[in-house]
Amino acid sequence: MSIKNVIVIGAGGNLGPAILNALDKDPQFTVSVLSRKTSKSTFPSHIKVHQIDDSYPEDQLLSAFKGQDAIVSTINAATNQHVIIEAAVKAGVKRYIPSEFGGDTTNAKVVEVVPVFKGKLAVVDSLKKQESNGLSWTALVTGPFFDWGIKVKFLGFNLAEKTATIFDSGNHQWPATTLPTIGLAICGILKKPEETANKYLFVDSFVTSQNEVLAALEKSTGQKWTVNHSTADSLLATGREKLGNKDFSGIMQLIQAGVYGEQNECNYTTRETLSNGLLGLPKETVQDEIAKIVKG
Repeated sequence: MSIKNVIVIGAGGNLGPAILNALDKDPQFTVSVLSRKTSKSTFPSHIKVHQIDDSYPEDQLLSAFKGQDAIVSTINAATNQHVIIEAAVKAGVKRYIPSEFGGDTTNAKVVEVVPVFKGKLAVVDSLKKQESNGLSWTALVTGPFFDWGIKVKFLGFNLAEKTATIFDSGNHQWPATTLPTIGLAICGILKKPEETANKYLFVDSFVTSQNEVLAALEKSTGQKWTVNHSTADSLLATGREKLGNKDFSGIMQLIQAGVYGEQNECNYTTRETLSNGLLGLPKETVQDEIAKIVKG
């Protein structure tokens, strides 16, 4: 199997631009974008953009997928991926990379903490059913997006105010991956289609802790930070209460609880073999990445 033509769905989101950039820079691939007509995202002028209606009609999907070897999806797991998969099969696409990125959904404890991850499992189940029809898949587990998580305060660190919220002891170990490295991982998967077919792959930039990140931030900023303390259990309770009230912002707290709760088994590196070497990923350190973020 050889993969050259790749279309990215969700290229304007949090993760999509890093994947689009990595594929665009790699001479092995010709990359294009599938974008909703109502989207306000913009892309480099040399990249072809296939615009479709928000309802993802099959005829428009088939037109966009004609001649494509692979699809990379970064859209919400519940957003039309099943329809997209059906169209991919009909169009003869060879590889589908679903919007798996993040926590290890193969672990029942992780899904128990973040029930919306069941949607990701359902997408992979759909892909497994299409293997006999010629569509292969790869699901990539990355842990939190480290650089994004620091910049938008998702990981509990406020760079502008030099404040941090540490949950529980702050020593709990968790894997994370930077956005550029996720982009490189996608390229690596598509360059080795046989070795990466029909399986979950696990990668990381490093395994760290809140206290290690805080120390790196204090070193790079040259300042002592103000530290507040809370618990992973409080995150879990808040997230569940919000979801019970149909407030889907609670998903953020549930994901944070999954990362920071020592009992929640988020550290897949202790039980899974990493594919960093297979995919040719660079070696990174927390201090170096924090230094880049602080420098801007």
